[in-house]
Amino acid sequence: MRIVKKTICTLAALCLFGATLPSGASLSAKAESMPPELYSFSEILTPVWEGDTSYMETVLPVENEYGGIDPIQLLYPIEEILEVKNATLTETYQKGVDYAVAGGKLIIAEDGNIPTLSYTEFHPTQGQAGFESTEGGYMCFHEGDWFHQKQIVVTYKHTAKYDGYIPEGKATLLPNVKEKLQQGGDFDLLVFGDSISVGANSSGFVGVSPFMPSYAKLFEMQLESAYDCQVNCVNSSVGGKDIDWGLSEIDSILAAQENVDLAVLAFGMNDGGKTPDEFANKALQLVQKVQEAFPDAEIMLVATMLPNPLAKSFSLNQGLFYDALYEKCEREGVAVVNMTGVHASLLKKKRYADMTGNNVNHPNDYLARVYAQTLFATLTDRVIQSPCDGVVSDEDDGEKQMGASFFGLLTAGCNGVASVSACVAAVAIAACILKTKKDD
Repeated sequence: MRIVKKTICTLAALCLFGATLPSGASLSAKAESMPPELYSFSEILTPVWEGDTSYMETVLPVENEYGGIDPIQLLYPIEEILEVKNATLTETYQKGVDYAVAGGKLIIAEDGNIPTLSYTEFHPTQGQAGFESTEGGYMCFHEGDWFHQKQIVVTYKHTAKYDGYIPEGKATLLPNVKEKLQQGGDFDLLVFGDSISVGANSSGFVGVSPFMPSYAKLFEMQLESAYDCQVNCVNSSVGGKDIDWGLSEIDSILAAQENVDLAVLAFGMNDGGKTPDEFANKALQLVQKVQEAFPDAEIMLVATMLPNPLAKSFSLNQGLFYDALYEKCEREGVAVVNMTGVHASLLKKKRYADMTGNNVNHPNDYLARVYAQTLFATLTDRVIQSPCDGVVSDEDDGEKQMGASFFGLLTAGCNGVASVSACVAAVAIAACILKTKKDD
């Protein structure tokens, strides 16, 4: 009987410390003040790695060098398209007229209404110094809403399971945050980083429809929706800055705060020229300064999204920072958020241009949502890897039923236990029993 040696997804148990993802019924007044007629917060904050529906997944239609439009792969193979709109959500495109589906991919009709970029427009031979492409020529680089106005969003059903990196829940590293959120009341959040944390190029930041908030605002809204708390968020991020600037400014920023319960520290995109050890050592200094000023404060240290790998001057060491941050900084009171790993997994399925606001180093609305989803997921207690070494093969129906029954038992057990450790133990026991039965 074949054992598939991989992460156990079917045995993964999600044990939240009293939290649920936002639902339409539980959205805070702050969330409800946003434009509900344009999109559902419950849908856009559903993790992209969960469920059977991908909501408002962005795509940038670009012609190939022959003037045609290649079939576009999305995060999952498409089973059924529910809706295709422009990224401003002001126009809906029609199946059979503007697009079709073939082989699970999106087909853009050449004579339809969906706008496309020409090959030469997306691969310019002239451009701005410092924005050279590794393929020759220059990057198609624009700030503001240039890319947003040319992207479309696709909502569709799928049956495939997510096979990329899922953020690890690290709530046990943040006991003060956990307790404070459970108690409700005021919760003081500090966000400190570069332009990504400012909100560039979210549509709300650039002031165009559908006015999607930055990832920091979305995360704030998730906390308020999941807990009976009032989040007082101070976002001291500044575009174009690196961690050296952060170290030079953190003392004055902390001096202006009355309290900090949680600090989200998110540098790295502008630090690509540093070695991983150098960056992690500076991040540790930043963490220490926060905790010296506020001993009860806890930290979420965000490993950045990736720059465009074709951007010669920008794509440097950013992808190496997570491991160094994890090794040098993570401990009780400090959780490292692996946005790098999430973005890298998405890039195995989707093109960089489909998830960017400037095609070099900023997220669009879709990736900003993933940022918020990743932060929130890190505030859970999640078992994502088995203590054993395999899962049951899909080849035997009887074995699948056995696996399903064990999953039901351990899920019920996790819902009833009083502690995270008990939940983890239940998963470990059930997974190992299942493997033992297989080995027999």
